[in-house]
Amino acid sequence: MDRKEGIRGQSLVEFALSISLLMLLLLGVFDLGRVFHTYIVITNAAREGAYYGCMHPLDSSGIQERVVSEAQNSGITLTADNVNISTSGLSGTPMCVKVHHDFPLLTTWLVGRQTLHLESCAEMVVF
Repeated sequence: MDRKEGIRGQSLVEFALSISLLMLLLLGVFDLGRVFHTYIVITNAAREGAYYGCMHPLDSSGIQERVVSEAQNSGITLTADNVNISTSGLSGTPMCVKVHHDFPLLTTWLVGRQTLHLESCAEMVVF
């Protein structure tokens, strides 16, 4: 066997090992970016629901509709079941809108779970 052929084979093995590690890292970063985007969307949806709710504290279906419509064009699907509202409805009391979403992970075999539970709460004072 020629020495040059052995070196080419070694380079191929090193490349295969390093590219698999690089792809694993790239997939993890991509998944982390998707999680961060989803968290920002549900946080904004909770804020929008709390903003609407502080002006209309007794309209719980309207609050849920606001939250769902805020997340609608972002690629995240929310329903009224994803929204929890807690308020007394009295002026000067806090209104808390909590939005939760089960995020499907791409790296399930790496993390060991199928979904990641994300939730965000926005609190504003009822006018």
